[in-house]
Amino acid sequence: MREAASFIARQHSPVDAGVLPTLLHLGRQAFRSWHNRRKVANLSEFDDHLLCDIGISRSDIRQALDLPFAQDPALELQRLALRNRKRGWSI
Repeated sequence: MREAASFIARQHSPVDAGVLPTLLHLGRQAFRSWHNRRKVANLSEFDDHLLCDIGISRSDIRQALDLPFAQDPALELQRLALRNRKRGWSI
């Protein structure tokens, strides 16, 4: 019975849990987005050959950083790199 109760408890989203957990969840998301935005911005210091090895271009970095703050630019950059890789992209 205890295992069933813990399984059911894990199925609820943070919104179902109340205001404080929801605010904490949103705060963690905002911090993660800010932190990843800084990391993506640092990629612009790499030279073009390193960026090519990663599978991205400078325009991909700009595109990811142009997203609204609430969206994680690292996820967008990952999506762009996967798209470039599927196309057999290179400089």
